[in-house]
Amino acid sequence: MNIVRGNFLRGLSDPAGVVVAPTNGVITPVGLVMGAGAALALAEEYPRLRQALARRIEREGVRVGRFWRYGFVAVRLEDRLYGAFQSKLDFRRGSDLELVRFSAERLRLWLVEHPGVVVHLAFPGIGLGGLSPEAVWGVLEATLAEVSGAVRLYRK
Repeated sequence: MNIVRGNFLRGLSDPAGVVVAPTNGVITPVGLVMGAGAALALAEEYPRLRQALARRIEREGVRVGRFWRYGFVAVRLEDRLYGAFQSKLDFRRGSDLELVRFSAERLRLWLVEHPGVVVHLAFPGIGLGGLSPEAVWGVLEATLAEVSGAVRLYRK
């Protein structure tokens, strides 16, 4: 797994890539809440993405009170894959390292089923999520070791 300096949206130029934003578990009538950071940048680029991700989360995730727990999901829009990597349940709270671990495991399983895909992931949980980069890196490195060559982790 490589750490890349810069904006994860650079992954949009990779035809074999899936661009993945850190996300939460809040779904509204508009779709998945993607209101800050990398998630907002991706949602502004592709407005239909909020609804597409929400539909996938409702099929693959589990409802936990008012929130959804799904870990990682991917959707195809206009012949391109996009993903959501969950780092928190509630966007108003900090990220959870165990949820990052769960999401990394879901991503690992997805990558095993989709060989040849490269994931361009904005570093989850460290901005508004409040987790230390070292702690998140440790979880990602351990969980994604088997598929580490398929993951580009972006940090500004």
